[in-house]
Order: sequence, then C-alpha cells, then structure tokens
Amino acid sequence: MKKVLSGVLFFVILIVILIALGFVFSPKYLSKNINIDKESDVDTRLAKEADYTLDIIVLGDSLSYSSISPLEWWRDYGYACYNFGLVGGKLTDVKKAYSTILTSQKPKLILLETHVLYRDDSRDNEANNIITKAINSIFPVTKYHENWKAPFMDRRSGFFKGFTISHTIAPGENRDYMIPDDEEDKIVSYNIETIQEINELCIQNGGELLLYSAPSMKNYNFARHKALCNLAADMNVEYVDLNLPGDDLKIDFTTDTRDGGDHLNVYGAIKATGYIGKYIHDNYSLPDKRSSDIAAQWNEILEEYTRKLAE
Repeated sequence: MKKVLSGVLFFVILIVILIALGFVFSPKYLSKNINIDKESDVDTRLAKEADYTLDIIVLGDSLSYSSISPLEWWRDYGYACYNFGLVGGKLTDVKKAYSTILTSQKPKLILLETHVLYRDDSRDNEANNIITKAINSIFPVTKYHENWKAPFMDRRSGFFKGFTISHTIAPGENRDYMIPDDEEDKIVSYNIETIQEINELCIQNGGELLLYSAPSMKNYNFARHKALCNLAADMNVEYVDLNLPGDDLKIDFTTDTRDGGDHLNVYGAIKATGYIGKYIHDNYSLPDKRSSDIAAQWNEILEEYTRKLAE
C-alpha cells in the first residue's frame, strides 16, 4: 500500500512541477519578469511588441531570419517590421504563426520566404494535431519547453527584431546555379492548399502577401524558380527571386554566406535586405514611423544593432 501511495504522490508532484514550469516558461510570464529580446516562441516575441504597430512581418524557416534584417528598413524607411522566421519551420507552422500574430498585429505586408513550400509536411495528420493541442493545453511546458533558454539570451546574442547576426564566413562557390531549362520542380498539393489558405488570411485581415526566395545555392535552382513563378501567377501575388543574376544585387558566395552557400551571413543579408527594401519602397505604400510613439524604443535597439554590426 505504501508503494502505491508513494507512486501516486510521485506522479502528483510531477504533474504540479510540469504545470508550474509551463507557467514560468509561458510568454506572458517571461516578457513581464525577464529582460529578453528574441525567443523561439512566436507568442513570446509578440509580447515584446506594442499591439498593432508592425506593418511588415517576415515568415518562413531559417532562410528567412538569416536573409532579412528589419532594422535596416527601420533606419532607411521607418518601416516597423519583425522577422518571425522559425527554425526548421514548415508551411503549416508558418500558417499557425501568422494566425497567432493576427491576435495582436495587423501587418499590411506579409513577406514569405518560399523554401517552406518545399518542405513536405502533408503526413502531419489531424489526429496528431488534436492530441498535441490537448497535451499542450494541460501541460503548457510541452509547448514552451524551448523558452528555458530565454533568461540566458540577451541582445548580445545577436538577435534583433527576429534577425540573427552572423559574421561567420564559410565560403561557397560562385557558380551559375540558375541555368534556364524546361524542368519544373512542382510543389506538393498540400503546400499549395496551405499557401492559398495563408493568402486568404492575408486578404481577410487587410494584408498583402509577397513571396520571395532568399539567395541560396543549396536550396534553389531554375526548376524551382519556374514553379514558384507559376504559383505566384495562379495566386495573383508578387514574387521576387533573389537568386536570379542581375546588376542590382551582387551576392558573393565566397564572402556572403555562413555555411557554404546555404544561408547568408550578415554581409549577404544586408545586401538582400537592401534589395527587397527598395522593391517594397517602390511598389507599396507603407508608413514611415520614425516620428511615431514607438520610435524611441526602435531607435534604442537600432543603436545596439549598429554597434553589433561593427564588432
């Protein structure tokens, strides 16, 4: 009998601990009690931003948060942008993130990096999602477990409005990986359905979807470019491919990549951000908020960002 009681007591204590940890690691608690700047959870990042102040958001996987630096746009145009790129994110993750963002923001421009369209998560079934949601509801620590890192992460770690600064140079090879051909790397139907749902969410909430492909020798080729162009045309949305050769964007894969041509480092990201920023400025009407109520906080972070760039 004592063994049974001991076992029951152990599980009761374990459940209490899990519930307590879920509260401690929740975005609301962390944002109020710990000075953090960027975390893995979208809720936590949102908690650091004033409601309904972001006009641009960036969505995608690691190719998004390594290629677009929002503070470059703040400095040059006064655009309030946050990069919500997700580590290893799939398109369904992006859709969930956008839905969460819409609870406290109404961005006018949604910039989506297209590599997530080539991550096939069609095997994720509804039953698994229901079970996961139930577990997360009872034990929030299972949802927010990554946030244990948050107390140890400050602005020195190089995260600024979702952008990760990396000075690392791991040279790739400057080769022509966008040679035109007749092939088309088709996108799976499940992801086409999901991106259409994301676009509908954009329209319903007064936003506009802009697709872009970050420079990446390892993830892009002309066959994918062709498929993405066709998708954008079918959806009636704009698409910008930064992998195409041109005079205005000079990515040098011997100096502008952190891992041999997969992801950009800060030097490449500044080039990509500048190119997309000019495109946005020339084609969209977005407010300059450098004289708004959020300017002081953004300028403070911009100063830290500028110092970090110089290191």
